Parts: sequence; C-alpha cells; structure tokens
Amino acid sequence: ISTVKGFHGKTLGALSATWNPKYRNPFKSLISENFKFMPFGKLEKAEETITEETAAVIVEPVQGEGGVHVAPPGYLQGLREICDDRGVVLIFDEVQTGFGRTGRMWASEHWNVTPDIMCVAKALGGGLPIGATIAKADIMDSLKTGEHSSTFGGNPLACAAACATIDVILEENLPERAQSLGKRFKRILEKMVDEFRVLREVRGLGLMIGLESRLFVYNVLMKALEDGLILLYSGRNVIRFLPPLVIEINQLERAAEILKGIFAEEDKSLIEKRRKPPSAL
Repeated sequence: ISTVKGFHGKTLGALSATWNPKYRNPFKSLISENFKFMPFGKLEKAEETITEETAAVIVEPVQGEGGVHVAPPGYLQGLREICDDRGVVLIFDEVQTGFGRTGRMWASEHWNVTPDIMCVAKALGGGLPIGATIAKADIMDSLKTGEHSSTFGGNPLACAAACATIDVILEENLPERAQSLGKRFKRILEKMVDEFRVLREVRGLGLMIGLESRLFVYNVLMKALEDGLILLYSGRNVIRFLPPLVIEINQLERAAEILKGIFAEEDKSLIEKRRKPPSAL
C-alpha cells in the first residue's frame, strides 16, 4: 500500500508505488497491480485499507513531489501501531527527507517512529549517484546471497563519497543547521504570504519547505531564472525549497528578495485582471 500523491521513483519497481498517473500510464502494462493507494495523513483510511493480507506500507514522512505535505501529528505513530497489530512491514521513503534535510538526521525522528525498512539516496552521495536500503536484520537476512544485486551496486567511488558525506553531516551538525535556517526562512516566507494575495500557505520541516500559490507557478519559476534563482516546483502551484544544508542566511534572504519582486508583479497582474470590465457581447 502506498499513498495518494506519494512519489517513490520512476524505475519499474518503484513506479508501481508512485501514485501520479502521469508517470504510471505510459508503463501501465508493465507495472505491478499489487499496489493500492490510500489518502496521506488520514489514519481512519489506513485502518480500513491495511489488512492482515497486506505485505507492506510505504510512505514518505514528508511528501516531496506531492506538494511538501508533512505527516500530521499521530499519523506515523498510528501507522506503526496498525502495521504491528496486523503483521505488516512499514517502509519509510527518506530519499528526499533523510540526512538532515528536515532538521533531524531522519525525518521519522520528529515523530519518534522507527520503520522496518528505510529507503535512502540523494544526499547520501553528496552529488554522486548512490542509494541504499536499510532494514531490520531479519528482513535483510531473508535475502540469499546473489538474490538481489545490480551492476553498480556497492560502487567503491560512490561508497567513498557517501562515507565522506555522512562524516561532514555529523561533524558539521548539518541537521541542526537545517532546523535553525529553516525556521528563519519559513518566517520570511510567512510574512510574504501575509503580504501577497497570490500566496496561500507555507509548510515544511527544516530546509524542506513548500510555498503554495493560488495560481500556477510556472511564470514565477521562469522569472526567477532570469534573476539567477533556480527554483523547483511540487505540483502546479507549489514552489519547493530544498537548498543545500550549507547555504548561508544571506543567500536565503536574497532568494526571498527576488521572490518578493516577482510576487509583487503577480499581485498587481491579479488585481488588474479582477478590475478589468467584462468584454461586451
């Protein structure tokens, strides 16, 4: 079981767990039909969907591509209890949230919940491609030697980069830095929400933040590029901020200043459209 708006990758096995039809439909004849999708954050729906016949539940503690939605209080704890009660494996996808991004080494630490399996990647390699699966001993021991492998699995260069990256994250206390900078940047964005009509909400943890607009953000992304600011979207109306954990506060403030100018234009355009009289028939 996966979640609505959940994203777990585009390779064939992972694509089966990814919700977005845009990614699934071109490969529909190949992906597994053994997945069901339940709403994210709704424990009562999880109670209905997860049964003794369920093999596993996979969830992001903070949905990334789905719009930067943080798991509501009690949700992950509730999933843990349901899975324990029904003998179901609980998988956390921390590919985007892991390694300090949300202000803790693992996002799941915010809720003090431990999964049976955890998927990690992205920040692990410090820019080099590497992914890893971390699991409880009995789960890992269920695989026989050679049963699961890949051509570049255990690549020595990528593994050396991962070891060095983890050392830096721990030695420089980057999770705590992400938490501190994230709070400050979030306050800046919240002031922008109060100031501009086109903005609706700010949400996120640490340096994983979503800024939701009332309009599509394509024009904002393109205008920001012209000013030297590279932004990421998360759905058609959410700007997703995933800056490096070593970013400086003055760089975040500069990004906010660029966005203020763009949103001022967006606000002005919105007001003019509303004031414009309807054309005569």
